This record gives sequence, structure tokens and C-alpha cells, in this order.
Amino acid sequence: MAKRDIYQEITDKIIKTLGHIDLDNFHAPFGALAAQGMPINPVTDHHYQGINIPSLWIDQQEKGFTSSHWATFKQWQEQGAQVRKGQQGSPIIFYKTWNKIENNEDGEAEEIQIPVLRFYTVFNANQVDGYEHQDRSCMKQNDLVTPVQSAEDFCQKTEADIRHGESKAYYNRSGDFINMPQTWAFFDTQNSSATENYYAVLFHELTHWTGAKHRLNRDKATSRTQELEKYAFEELIAELGAAFLCAKLGITQTPRDDHARYLKCWLQALQNDKTFIFKASAQAAKAIEFLDNLQP
Repeated sequence: MAKRDIYQEITDKIIKTLGHIDLDNFHAPFGALAAQGMPINPVTDHHYQGINIPSLWIDQQEKGFTSSHWATFKQWQEQGAQVRKGQQGSPIIFYKTWNKIENNEDGEAEEIQIPVLRFYTVFNANQVDGYEHQDRSCMKQNDLVTPVQSAEDFCQKTEADIRHGESKAYYNRSGDFINMPQTWAFFDTQNSSATENYYAVLFHELTHWTGAKHRLNRDKATSRTQELEKYAFEELIAELGAAFLCAKLGITQTPRDDHARYLKCWLQALQNDKTFIFKASAQAAKAIEFLDNLQP
């Protein structure tokens, strides 16, 4: 039997999602997924991490699941629930540390930690019988931007320099500030409210802000080729980071008009390097962890 390549499986899934996008009517694939809320394990009460988040989001969307709860076959049994016959699970990745005793250079015994990668299969709550819970309801759409206090407090506590004025949203690396259009410049779209649009863009730029040299130092390009690849990589990190924050703070994410120009870079990078989405997801998770650590 051929060895299973979990990296390729998840990358192909994401490439497939991006591949369905119509460039004439572009919608960012990770935006709508965030509206589903963070994938969570109801047994441990912990949400899934890293690449498992967008992977489970995609499976939830493709299979039409209304629940964001996922657990293993055994875990569902422990809850008195039963996975229905014939149901296909979704793969996740879990890193566990294995402790081992080895002799160091001085011949003294010391404990070392070895990371071990393990694969598991989880099933959605919609695939089991005997489990009931109430899913988080979607926020009511508004015609204009309505401040969301949890999001405002979160951004304020980062002490990021966030300015409002120019019509374009961007992070100024040399000046180390974020510029946002005035809130009245955001409007309702077919799938998102003005409030959702505003915070999605703000979180995208806030994720960029974490990459500065004196923070997480993600800017390490040394050539024009690397600069182009870094640009695509950073945009994917920011998009994932925005999706993670929108889900974390209960706000859905909307597409941005300029995402189409990044699409080909994302697809090319994903097809050439199957670890690309894993690296981007890991960096996005680090960005959110960095922002979380700024919360007093």
C-alpha cells in the first residue's frame, strides 16, 4: 500500500477551492469560511490549531455541515454518540512531544524532547447520532459599520498605530502604521455587511503589522524572485490571519477587491511547494498568538 501523503491531500483540497474562483467575480475562499466559527473539539473544549483550521473549514463548507464541532470516532463514543455507518472522516495533524533520555557530551543523562507528527481522523457533529448542541448564529447584517467592542478592545490593546483617512487600506512598513479608510467608505456587499467588511480589512492589515522586523520579522527576501514569492506568501498569511481573527472575535470576513491580483501567485506557490499552505498557516497562527500576548 502506498504511503499516505497528508500534506498533498490538504494542499490539493485548498488548491481545488482556489481553482473554482472566477477571476471576473472574485471572492476570497478563506473569507466565507471564517463565518462558520473556529473548528472546536467538544470533548476537550479546545479549538483546532494551524493548518487544521482552514482544512476543516473547507470540509465543513464542501459537505454542507452546519456544525463547527469535530471529534474522533472514539471521542464521539465517549460522549454517547455514534458516527453513522459509511461516513467519511476528515484528516487532521497533531504534534506531540516525546521525551527521551540520552547521554550528553559529558556522559551525563539528560532528557530531550522529540516532536512527533501524528495523523488523526475526525468526524463532524452532523455525521453522528446521539449528540445535540446549538450552533453559533450568524451576526445580523447592518447597513453601516457598527463598532464591535470586542474587536475594538482587541486592536486597542495591541497599541498598533491605526489611522483613518486615505481611501486605501495598507500597512506602512517604514512608518510602522496601519491606514484604514473612514468607516463610512465601507458598504454592504452581497454576502457581507459593512461591519464585516471593515473588520476583515482591518485584521488583514493588523496581521501584516505583526511581521515587522522588531516583531515577528517575516520580511527576509534577498532577491527579486524571493520578493515576489514573499509578497504572495505574506498576503496568504494576512488573509488566513484575518480569517482566524474574524472567527475568534465572532465577525465574518469579506473578500477584498484587490485579492484577484494575488490569486495566481498563491496557486503557483501552492502547486510548486506542497508545504506552502502549511507554512503560511503556521505563520498566521504565530501572528495571532503574538497579538494575543499583547492583550493584558
